[in-house]
Amino acid sequence: MINLEHLTRLIDSLESSDDIRPNTKPASSEGTIFIGSGDSLSSGILATAFGHRAFSSGDLTWTGTLPFGTQTVVGISHSGNSGATVRAIRLAREVGKRTIAITSNPASPLATEADEIQVVPTLTIAEVVPCAGHLMLGLGVAAVCGVDTAAASSELARTIAAHRGTIQTTVDALPASAPNGISILTLPELRGAGDFWALKLIEATGLTVRTVALEESGHVDYFIGPDSHLVLQLVGAAGRDRFERLAAALVSTGQTVHPVCFGGRATDDMRAAVLVEIAGAAVGALVAEAAAAQWDRPPFRGGAVNMDARHIKLDGEPYST
Repeated sequence: MINLEHLTRLIDSLESSDDIRPNTKPASSEGTIFIGSGDSLSSGILATAFGHRAFSSGDLTWTGTLPFGTQTVVGISHSGNSGATVRAIRLAREVGKRTIAITSNPASPLATEADEIQVVPTLTIAEVVPCAGHLMLGLGVAAVCGVDTAAASSELARTIAAHRGTIQTTVDALPASAPNGISILTLPELRGAGDFWALKLIEATGLTVRTVALEESGHVDYFIGPDSHLVLQLVGAAGRDRFERLAAALVSTGQTVHPVCFGGRATDDMRAAVLVEIAGAAVGALVAEAAAAQWDRPPFRGGAVNMDARHIKLDGEPYST
């Protein structure tokens, strides 16, 4: 069952949120990379629709190098305290690259290290499986990419509300018991949302979850089995016939396949496209929360996980994750 209180709180908070006001010049269409870790990397993937590249912040931090052709590095962290992202921004600044921080905390270490800051509001709501921070960061990414974000929070609220039926249909289609694994299939228009779905399903259920580009699934996924496997297809404006043909092939091998349809049609309106993708991420968090309840798998393994996350903190650095 959908957590309607979570959904209502999320929509109400977005409706009343301050606008995101662009604080930087739009990122150049050449040589800009967006970096983050976890939820923040999912936010960064949104920028690929604008021709930018997205990397895990550890790709820079733990190699000590920038991808070829990099001119601008945009670091994403809601708290501004993500150690690997702070260190990567520092690396970029030290070699003379333009650096931008997207964060809710203008006094954070990430903001201090960056040349420019795109501030996003904080939605202060109670969440079991969190997504509010990602929604704000996603709008911040859109702003840095040059999207008009005036009244975007309230429009995002309406977009999420319009997908209430999508959430319920997806929850109703979940298998009665937990599968052995889950695959999330996407085309580029929903790839950032797909990445976020995977993170939230892992957090909520403790299951192994993977994201797969649609055609790559078509080449190999019919070998998955014989244990139960759930396939969630995030279907947008493109490739619907291919999704349907692939679903039939996977069902024939014993997999459970459910299309999650976000509607719409191919459009040049990048603002509308970004809002659908960010709303799609929120749908994923709500579905993950419902799946955990249905399968009796308490989120974050019911407290069994050590949440201090020392393994992703930087030794000798004053930055928490």
